[in-house]
Amino acid sequence: MVESRGFDEALQRIRAALAVRAPRSLAVPGFRGAAVLVPLLARPAGPTVLFTRRTELVPHHKGEISFPGGGRGEGEDAVSAALREAEEEVGLEAARVEVLGTLDDVPSIARYVVTPIVGAVRAPPEAFAAEAFEVLEPFELPLARLLDPGMRRASLWDPSRLPPEAAAALSSAVPFEEVDAATGFWRVWSFHADASRIVWGLTARVLGDLLDRAFAP
Repeated sequence: MVESRGFDEALQRIRAALAVRAPRSLAVPGFRGAAVLVPLLARPAGPTVLFTRRTELVPHHKGEISFPGGGRGEGEDAVSAALREAEEEVGLEAARVEVLGTLDDVPSIARYVVTPIVGAVRAPPEAFAAEAFEVLEPFELPLARLLDPGMRRASLWDPSRLPPEAAAALSSAVPFEEVDAATGFWRVWSFHADASRIVWGLTARVLGDLLDRAFAP
């Protein structure tokens, strides 16, 4: 189990996985740049991953589970944006975060190209302070639990439900093995922590990419 390996071993595996190749960048005309922070926290019972649940007040992804993040400012790089957004949304100070690397860019149906930044927090605060407009609740899930095969499920999704420009952008990021040959539908993944905390969509894609690259047998 990951708890017995500990936080440091998890960090070593992530660093090694992200160093194998450069992250794939993506440019989509009309899509704005964004960044999210994928925070791995050191807790006494073992490493956890920090998520947020969005409020019903935000313009996109109302009520959904996501990583801290948002749009990049003019001239702002992805790392700076991810750290800034995490501090604004949940009060995670940038100085506490050790940046481990960058995952592949992922397009969003909200017309963003999202760059995931993986960070380690060796001394996390005991609790996080949610920004009232954007974040309903910050919460953590144990890394070991996320690695449990029973947590992850697959379903098929019809890409024709997307606006044409979003479908074209997302198609460029969907690997051939994730397309069902019989229907042309996309195989999408979700992580079922409990009935009220299901990680899906772009967040599940980013999480699955990290777990598969760093912790696959």
